[in-house]
Amino acid sequence: MNTFINDVLYLYKTPEYQKLNAYYEQQTVYNMLGVERNENRHSKFIAWLLNPNESHSLKELPLRRFLSLVAALATDKDKCYEQEDVRTHLITGNYRLNVQEIKTEQSIAGLVQNNIEDLDSIIEKNENGSFKSDSQNRFDIWMLLQISFNNRFDKEVTYHIPIVLENKIYSNEGNATNPSKAQTVRYSEAMGVICNSLGFNVSKNPYYQPLMVYLTPSGANKPMSDAFIHIEYQQLLDYVITPASMNSHLQNAATEVQVMIDGYIRNLSCPASNDEKDYSILAIAQSEDESLEVIYNSKAFQTAFRALYYNEAKNLLDEDFETADETTLVTDFWNSNENLFKVVLYNHCKNNPDKLKIISKVIKTNNRDNTRYLIGIGEDNWLNANGKPASKSEASYLIFKAYCMKWGEENPGKSLTLDDLRTAFPGKINEYYHNRYLNHLFYVMDKTLRVDVETSKHYGNTIDVENSWDFYYDDNHELPNVQPNDIRNVKMWRKGDFDRLIEFVKKNYKFIGIEEC
Repeated sequence: MNTFINDVLYLYKTPEYQKLNAYYEQQTVYNMLGVERNENRHSKFIAWLLNPNESHSLKELPLRRFLSLVAALATDKDKCYEQEDVRTHLITGNYRLNVQEIKTEQSIAGLVQNNIEDLDSIIEKNENGSFKSDSQNRFDIWMLLQISFNNRFDKEVTYHIPIVLENKIYSNEGNATNPSKAQTVRYSEAMGVICNSLGFNVSKNPYYQPLMVYLTPSGANKPMSDAFIHIEYQQLLDYVITPASMNSHLQNAATEVQVMIDGYIRNLSCPASNDEKDYSILAIAQSEDESLEVIYNSKAFQTAFRALYYNEAKNLLDEDFETADETTLVTDFWNSNENLFKVVLYNHCKNNPDKLKIISKVIKTNNRDNTRYLIGIGEDNWLNANGKPASKSEASYLIFKAYCMKWGEENPGKSLTLDDLRTAFPGKINEYYHNRYLNHLFYVMDKTLRVDVETSKHYGNTIDVENSWDFYYDDNHELPNVQPNDIRNVKMWRKGDFDRLIEFVKKNYKFIGIEEC
């Protein structure tokens, strides 16, 4: 049993792996409905949790935690805080709360009771002259609150707190490239119109403090309007949702409430594998941090990560490393644990924006690629054995075989050399090998084949071609019309590398037919 297999078995027996593997294998209602990253569903859950009058029985706790977080992140007047007293009381929780309204998908025009013409420069109109109420002209969550407290003169004061929450899971805000028409800029202007319509102004009622919140995943762009307070899902989970979950268990809340909140927490951390738009992680519960780090530091995880995502691993990991010998085994190991391993990576990098950028593609792309290919010369003249669609490794060989066959037809009596093939297909197409082990895609199979990348710690080491996974060595994979006869191509192709090969072939060798199956 080799070292990597031992490392895998050791990881599988750890309590941290067993706990998290079971945790992330559970389905939530969001998974079953395929709405893991549906913004409307997230907004509805957040509004439900923040509303003290809803069925969760948590009363004001979630809303108060939310207001405390918002106030703590509003560090200057540009964030809507003209009233420092309001900010202080919201942070400490020393106030009495009255919830007047909490809604989702609230039309902006529907909030303006008079002087609605003030919206003319803010919201576009339909053909019939009415104001539009599409997703670019309505608030994801709208709240109208009142808080009361005693001021420094021991006089009770009551402030109206209108709140807008704009929820962005996938994209930037609407019209983000046009500062004057950007969504948050228009919403900030609309809030002024709404406040005037509701009687919240200096002349009628000076006791009001609007709050505008912009909720995104970690690392997303900030809102265009300085009036918005930027909150990340990780902060919402840490300071609002997790306390709500703990409280629901302590108070023995209804089972369905606990299941709903805990299911939402798990949904935040699970990659949205059924969602075509993204494969992102929104936030991870702090209670899982230590166990996730145990998996991150395991030899099995780091070996697989380095083997399959070399460039990302090289930039993320400091120490030198070995790689596994059985690529198929490594790939299957990663694929069978893909959701968990992406969470492990995200958790390790979540507090470092630079590291998040490094692993963003790993997090957002699905490694499971079962695409098969038919390869031929021209259309319908397939070279696949028995007409059976080929894997990426087999398809790469058939592509090079098609090139050699066509060259032989056009140059009868002549043979391709090793240099000819290396010129026809540059080694940098396959990033997995290039500048790592092998600088080229083609080598002569003999006992002196060595690692030829000088910067590699394996430089000069002999490759046992008969027992490695780098090359096909059987007679069925000899390239035709070459000299010497034992020139072979590398066979390990990650999805990105193989896509690069296909793009190169389609651009340069149009006679080679490629069809996905």
